Amino acid sequence: MFDKLKKKAEEVGKRAAATGTTKATDKTAGQVLGKISDMAVKSKTPEARGDPKEVAIKAYECLQRGDRKGWVETLSLQLQKTVDLGGSTASFWWNTGRHYIEDYGVYYEFLKEDKAPFPNQRRFLFKRKNSDGSDRGFPVPCTVRIDEDGVWRVDQQSV
Repeated sequence: MFDKLKKKAEEVGKRAAATGTTKATDKTAGQVLGKISDMAVKSKTPEARGDPKEVAIKAYECLQRGDRKGWVETLSLQLQKTVDLGGSTASFWWNTGRHYIEDYGVYYEFLKEDKAPFPNQRRFLFKRKNSDGSDRGFPVPCTVRIDEDGVWRVDQQSV
């Protein structure tokens, strides 16, 4: 009976060791595959005109100055077509953003670049600030994509 228990313990020990090794190997393999995947995405990122960060910053600067024409130029071509339609996304961004700026003295400061799910997209976070410099809620995102004509433009802007 003792021999049977000893043999069983050895088998369990071998399985545990094999499982531990497999888990460690799987984790390492996953990390390597993740790095390879990141490199593949970066190598497939199309070349585009302009700087995505500058476009995002310009969109908020134009909004703050009340420069509607300049702000519209930062938007994607699709959004530019609908900017004058009441209730459209772009119209909402402009009206709401201007309301916060004019009525509450809100302004926006660049915070950082955030992760974006696609190689032709960049996501930036901006601090929304009260007129006294205190934070107003959580940071708001601005997504910039390569448009159909190869130019970086705002695809989504939170105000």
